Amino acid sequence: MQFTVAATIAAATLASTTALSTEGSNFLLADRFETFKVEHNKVYASAEEHAERFAIFEENVNEIAQKNAVNNVHGITRFSDMTKDEFKFFLGVDHTMKADPTVEVVRADNVTVGSTGSFNWNDEGKLTAVKDQAQCGSCWAFSATETIETAWAMAGNSLTEFSPQDLVSCSTKDAGCNGGMPSNAFDFVKAQGGLPTDASYPYTAGAGDSGTCKSPLPALAGGTISDWGYGQTPCQGFTACKEDTDGLIAALKQYGPMSIAIDAAAWNSYTGGVMTSASCSSSPRKMDHAGKLFQSYIQPFSV
Repeated sequence: MQFTVAATIAAATLASTTALSTEGSNFLLADRFETFKVEHNKVYASAEEHAERFAIFEENVNEIAQKNAVNNVHGITRFSDMTKDEFKFFLGVDHTMKADPTVEVVRADNVTVGSTGSFNWNDEGKLTAVKDQAQCGSCWAFSATETIETAWAMAGNSLTEFSPQDLVSCSTKDAGCNGGMPSNAFDFVKAQGGLPTDASYPYTAGAGDSGTCKSPLPALAGGTISDWGYGQTPCQGFTACKEDTDGLIAALKQYGPMSIAIDAAAWNSYTGGVMTSASCSSSPRKMDHAGKLFQSYIQPFSV
């Protein structure tokens, strides 16, 4: 017992004498910033811009530490020298666009939602590869395109990569790199009669330019839409969304992956793992990013 106490005191003394000074912390932060610049090919136009980006980087590192106290899935990413407003440009859902009241909520029939288990459309070979929208707020176009790709394959056709660039440049209800909604994209594809392939109309909006709609349009390769519906009652206004989890899981199993809108403001520092609801908002006014729901996972919680 005396040895244990002595060892504890010695360890405490050592910890106190080796704590980093402010100068040491600043040195490590500056060193990590240099590594960050190399990792993500960051080049700044002037010493002033370098100083500004370093200050933003420091602020984001402090916030990462605070986030990890709630959800330990954050770290330094390629967005770590950007402000929150700059990061929002990489998202792209325009929450001011309202749901179409004439579109029905689709209910799944004869689908059992258990209390445990998982389901993943990737296991069924119905998903195309993950894409990168780059520096363009075109998530809505990728969300819609990839949802259509799976639906097309589920209908018995070959799994085909369709063109999100067609939507970004040609969907007049949306704003290209300045945002849009998957629902508008579905209406556009339905009216157009399908989509060209990604190979025939490749993505060029990654630098933030929506581009001009091609004329003539490349040949439509499929992806026709006869109709579409909501998986649950759309969330709008100022009231927090109430998710119909069972309804969404049942629709996912019966009808396939679906486009979703989420609050992705905290994703600028996401590096991997499970992000809980504590990291995001359920307010419709906070929905700023579109994605594709293709997997359900249910696990009972014990208290």
